[in-house]
Amino acid sequence: MNRPTPGTARAASRWPPIAVIAPALVALVVITATFAAAGRVLSDPDTLLHVAVGRWILAHGAVPSQDVFSYSAFGRPWVAHEWLSEVLLAVLYDAFGWAGPVAATALAFAAALAILARSLGRRLAPAHALIGVVFAAGLSYAHLLARPHVLAWPLLVAWVALIVRARDEGRAPPPYAALLMVLWANLHGGFVVGLGLLAFFAAEALFEAPDLRAVRRVGLEWGAFLTLALAASLATPNGLDGWLLPFRLARMDFALSTIQEWRSVDFQSPQALEPWLMLVLFGAAGLGLRLPLTRLVLLLALLHLALRHQRNGEILGFVSPLIAASALAPQLRALASPDRANGEGPAARLAAIGLLVVGLGFAVYDVGWARLAPPPAPRDALAYVRAHAIDGPVYNDVNFGGYLVFAGVPPFVDGRADLYGDAFLRRNAALGEFAALANAYRFTWAMVGPRNPHVALLDVLPDWKRVYADDQAIVYVRLGGGA
Repeated sequence: MNRPTPGTARAASRWPPIAVIAPALVALVVITATFAAAGRVLSDPDTLLHVAVGRWILAHGAVPSQDVFSYSAFGRPWVAHEWLSEVLLAVLYDAFGWAGPVAATALAFAAALAILARSLGRRLAPAHALIGVVFAAGLSYAHLLARPHVLAWPLLVAWVALIVRARDEGRAPPPYAALLMVLWANLHGGFVVGLGLLAFFAAEALFEAPDLRAVRRVGLEWGAFLTLALAASLATPNGLDGWLLPFRLARMDFALSTIQEWRSVDFQSPQALEPWLMLVLFGAAGLGLRLPLTRLVLLLALLHLALRHQRNGEILGFVSPLIAASALAPQLRALASPDRANGEGPAARLAAIGLLVVGLGFAVYDVGWARLAPPPAPRDALAYVRAHAIDGPVYNDVNFGGYLVFAGVPPFVDGRADLYGDAFLRRNAALGEFAALANAYRFTWAMVGPRNPHVALLDVLPDWKRVYADDQAIVYVRLGGGA
């Protein structure tokens, strides 16, 4: 048998294992890449709304339970399920400008992928773990925006990693893990996904229990943690309403069919889900990789959600490698040659060093601070409105609602679909309803985007006059003031 010489062993020991340094490398690259893409991170107009809500909460020392921003739904019950994220975004914006929300987004994305890399590295060779991390990044990148859901990504990954590790070790998650649910439930309404995954793994533990005695033990242990997690999720200003909100949203068929991020996946344009599907098919059909029945059922359920609503792609990306790692690890080791099974060879080390050099070089060369710009908004159009003393109820493009709230102008509608409801949103989108809405809400002016279908209507209505236009917005005034 060939044994390494003492000098070789000492030299190798100077290198930390790749599984240890990989999460740091992943975080470094992700943070710098996110800053470089700062313009895209700030491309969602709802970011302005979240900052405005956070400012209101800080100013009033309370979380609103009803609408205080619009005039069309003023006083209507509203569940501010993202209140803690909005406070964080507001604090960072007021302290650092738009660099603050971008930094929070970058750190959250990096933390989620670093936690994923660390968790996968416990089971898989570094190369295989990196594949899972890359696809998780690809499936979530489309929704990498300075918004509350990104701030909750690290909690999603940490939560699932803790649960899966507990299942692999034949025990229930530790009680302290429920603290993650307290934070998650106050950051974003997606915490219900975490509860659903917990219920699934509890059911899996019962299903795989070998005898009746084990069933009773598993039921008590997992039942106790499930109860603790449910109680933790209620530790919010919204209580039970925070639980019910995601289910109400799921029944809003019109909103889900018109809001881009909730539409079904359209493979007419490039989608990260396509190569993910190809990889899974290659692994199953080409390499013979198999999952246990319960994990396969869960994977198919996550795939269904991702195909139904593209926003769920990030859940598939983050969760699927975690639930598959323990089952695939021995199969992948059996396929690998003995000298490459642990992924710690010279080539892997060189790749790690190269990743570090590229990441650091990218950070020094261009971290994107110079391109930090506020989210898109009709600033010049609103400046014209104010300069010409145009006031009264506005009919606005839904994408302008967040900016109007941010600027202190009560909008007709904004991005809070849960507040307005399907019936209101459907009526707002129907051109034939505009005259009735104008009379009911007494519109005196309108601000819409150039591609809004209402532009063609407003241009021909005799009681409306176009007074301003640029590449972002068109302003109309109502002759007679809407009386």
